[in-house]
Amino acid sequence: MAEEWAKRRELELSSPGGILSAKWRGVTLDDAIERYLHEFAQDAGRSKRATIEQLQRFPVARVKVTELTSEQVIEHAVMRRSSGIKPSTINQDITWLGIILKTAVAAWKMPVDLGEFESAKLLMRSKGLVSRPGSRSRRPTDHEIERIRAYFQRSQRIRPSAIIPMEDIMDFAIASSRRQEEITRLLWSDLDEKAMTCWVRDAKHPRQKRGNHKRFKLSHEAMAIIRRQPRAQGEERIFPYHGKSIGTRWRAACAACGIEDLRFHDLRHEATSRLFEAGYEIVEVQQFTLHESWDVLKRYTHLTPENLKLR
Repeated sequence: MAEEWAKRRELELSSPGGILSAKWRGVTLDDAIERYLHEFAQDAGRSKRATIEQLQRFPVARVKVTELTSEQVIEHAVMRRSSGIKPSTINQDITWLGIILKTAVAAWKMPVDLGEFESAKLLMRSKGLVSRPGSRSRRPTDHEIERIRAYFQRSQRIRPSAIIPMEDIMDFAIASSRRQEEITRLLWSDLDEKAMTCWVRDAKHPRQKRGNHKRFKLSHEAMAIIRRQPRAQGEERIFPYHGKSIGTRWRAACAACGIEDLRFHDLRHEATSRLFEAGYEIVEVQQFTLHESWDVLKRYTHLTPENLKLR
């Protein structure tokens, strides 16, 4: 029996990739995810990291990486769909699964069969199990903005010293097209009042975030909001608040006003659309919004004929 086992083992190791397979035998997808988080996701945003970590809670994470089949990937998607998850959300799972598997092959030399994964992905797309998220076109109405404004004003009167100036932050987001986190990173030292420009540090980018500093143009409305902000001694930030706190206040305001499906990020859509409606050209709008291409910029542009100014 020992001789039989030794012969089988010798054949396994002598086959193509046999030694590598033996080295990684027993390593699960959960192990690979944990290593990826440790080595390659140190600077990942909160939402991205949460999506990756969520994969660790599903049965597919217990599968051995070298034995992962297309059937198991598809089973994960079917399980998620049957629990009511949208195809666009399932697509995030599959996207990160692919990134982790490709990292395992390229960085750690794990003998993963990427062909199995690609086959599963093709089938899932054809069956509608996964899909890209649809383009969002939500813009707040004037009535919704005024209701939210009234809510923030009431809150400010009740607790004037403890409340984030959400009315100013909302108006600044619409006037500047800056994202929630970007607003909280703007510095007084990066502001050029004469040129009406400011630098946004670590601007969002699909591949480069750290050190991606960009200068953007400020509208007259945005500049007026900045000028009325108190400048505390020793505080470098123009809006010295936490991005998560702004998000919490925004959601509370929408809930209190009975406004559904309105995200803070939709204010960026509103700002971009208003710039086009005011008559700015594409290259001019990019100086405000910092979008790098028209393909990306048009996803944030939702013009309405009644607001378009005739020349």
